[in-house]
Amino acid sequence: MDVQPAVLSAMNSGVDSCEPPRKVGRALRTGYLNTTPGNEEHEHFAALWAAMEFRLQDGTWGAALGPFRTTDENGDLVPRAVRDMAPAFFDTWAAYAPETAHPLARARLHHLLWDARHGTRPIEHLRCAVHSYRAGARTLLTRAEEQQESPANPPEPGGAATFEAGLARLRAADALVLAHELAATTRRPECTDIVCEMIALGHAALDWTPPVPDVLTRMTAPLVASKDNWSALHALLERAADEYCGEGRFHYRVEFLEELRRVVRTDDERRDVSERIHRARMGLADSSTGLRKLLALEDAARHARDSGLSDALNEVRRTQQKIGRDEMPMDTIRTPVSLPPGYLEAASVAIDSAGSMEEALHSIATTPATMSDSATLPSGLLCLPTVYINPNGPVVTRTVESDSTRGDGFLLQQHIVALEVHGLAVEAQLDRVRDRFRPTAEDLTPFLARPQHAVETRMRGLARAFEAFWEGDVDTALSLALPRLEGILRRRLKAADIGVITPGKGETIGQVQQLGSLLDKLDELGFPEPWPLILRTVLGNAEGQMNLRNNVLHDLVDTPSRHRTALVLQIALAAIFLGEQPPAATAPADSRTGTPLPWNAAADQHLPFPVPDPRAHHFVTQYADMHDVVAGLTVPSGIPQSAATVLHTARELLRHSYFCYEFSTVALLHALIAMEIVLRAKIPDSGTKPLNTLIRQGNESGLLTERQTEFLHDGRKLRNRIAHGQRAHSVMPPHWGAGMLTTSFALISEVWAAQPTPLATTGTDEGTGI
Repeated sequence: MDVQPAVLSAMNSGVDSCEPPRKVGRALRTGYLNTTPGNEEHEHFAALWAAMEFRLQDGTWGAALGPFRTTDENGDLVPRAVRDMAPAFFDTWAAYAPETAHPLARARLHHLLWDARHGTRPIEHLRCAVHSYRAGARTLLTRAEEQQESPANPPEPGGAATFEAGLARLRAADALVLAHELAATTRRPECTDIVCEMIALGHAALDWTPPVPDVLTRMTAPLVASKDNWSALHALLERAADEYCGEGRFHYRVEFLEELRRVVRTDDERRDVSERIHRARMGLADSSTGLRKLLALEDAARHARDSGLSDALNEVRRTQQKIGRDEMPMDTIRTPVSLPPGYLEAASVAIDSAGSMEEALHSIATTPATMSDSATLPSGLLCLPTVYINPNGPVVTRTVESDSTRGDGFLLQQHIVALEVHGLAVEAQLDRVRDRFRPTAEDLTPFLARPQHAVETRMRGLARAFEAFWEGDVDTALSLALPRLEGILRRRLKAADIGVITPGKGETIGQVQQLGSLLDKLDELGFPEPWPLILRTVLGNAEGQMNLRNNVLHDLVDTPSRHRTALVLQIALAAIFLGEQPPAATAPADSRTGTPLPWNAAADQHLPFPVPDPRAHHFVTQYADMHDVVAGLTVPSGIPQSAATVLHTARELLRHSYFCYEFSTVALLHALIAMEIVLRAKIPDSGTKPLNTLIRQGNESGLLTERQTEFLHDGRKLRNRIAHGQRAHSVMPPHWGAGMLTTSFALISEVWAAQPTPLATTGTDEGTGI
């Protein structure tokens, strides 16, 4: 094959460039576009242009430019592999390679020919590629030094000359890496010399002003992979780690220390390097703010845990727990959703057409949200990596990569949107029930308790949840409804002879299965679709689910929205009435809810003043008497503000148990929450340990006496039984509640003033109970 002068001239146009293949590619493209298709010169331009457009990704060459790509089975354009090119291309590359002036352009042709195993002795192409890459690196480094030392045009920081010099050094480093890869994979004798050149370039990168860490990382990364290089690499990595120790350089220091840990020989050396990595990561966290600081601490904790550095891990936890919400400013991004015209009005039609409260609530119980079983990701939608944070730690709960929102992930998001919109409709329907029928807890309880699995003593609390919802107190509504919902599901599963207990095995005690396990068995229960999906989406804690139950009962979120509370109440109704006979079409003549309000007057109705709970009159005669009951409950001074706020709420709950008898028990549970806050503040490294572990650790450290420990364990067990629907709220008269709250207030004051005794050894078992 004859070499065409015009084509060769284009191939040699990059002799003065820091990126020869790129400049040569542009010249070849121009020649390709300005020649006649079909003639020899045009074909040479095409073949050589294609060679300059190959890109190396994950060790494989692929032609990235449109004219030289191919299509996959889906019809999408994908890079074309070297061996898929036409044989005439290989012949053209082989003809021009020896004539090409710049060593890096020449190296590219020989590298591709080696990859294609072209000719009778492909190894010669490899040998020429290695030689040319090394020569090209020297050429570029010389060019960079000349630009840096030019007295006529001294480079300015950030100027074009400085940029050209930096680019030349990076491309020289890339050339040496390619030479090393080819020589190492074929065990060429010159591999040792190339390693020496790479280490020398690494030291030179540290000597440049300023140092160029990107060149250094290009040199060290491939050399770490082989033990043969470790001895020579050790000194370079030590020097690099010492160089990058100032503010703004911690990430480079961590990277070099991570590589240094791989090349040291002994366990003591590795532990020493691991501790240096920990200090570097903590330095990075100290120099960061907000989310960057949190993520840096998460990385530091992961490193300390994986390296067995228990003291370092505790240091990270203490530092991370001190990050306040005000240190992590976040913006709320809202996506407007336009409701169909008349959507909420249409939702009220079923309530308006009902002849009784029972009929209206049964309609709500049996009308699920519309949940699609498939969703197509809109084209062009940008999907970003997502980090989920629990700000109560703060702690990162999970990280979702950018492609996780596709497919099933996008479908889960659509489910949540559908439920949010449906929740607005249920909210409107429940408000319509209130306006038409003005039901009280006494009206609701018999209706809710009609099915055998709906125990009246438990349904009284659920009825109070509806009252709280209508009064605008969604916190109380959820606190009452969620445990009742779990209890209803458990009793329905038991009635269907579906297992809800896990028998003990060996030293493991038996237990009643909790909500997550119950949700997994809804299909066995025979709930019609889409109810199992709705319950899992609203109550489950897997990725893409709302996790309302845990978020509310474990105080992980602020007050949920009212329409989400309406969803929970609808689900509770569904759990009661799915599969049950509907109520009669009209209410009995003597029903207190049989005569609805005029429809046109509903908007003018107001809820009455709170009605005293009849049970309260067994202990006090009027609401004013409750002030005397709570008079001795003084919030201890000096305790954390969050604990003081919870104790204030507990006192007011007890005061208002005159209107809702169950509030006295809720007040005690709030006092236990305050106690947990104080324990976490007093016990080092409390982290996310469960309350059971905190009580045990407080007792072992001397912070808690045996009397205090016993009292707290009793309170913890009561909280668990109520939270999991195993016990009703109506168990504590106001004076009993006042006595127990007085004890709780005094206990919190004592614990806050107490000083723990340092332990000789620290336990590491964090337990599994709550």
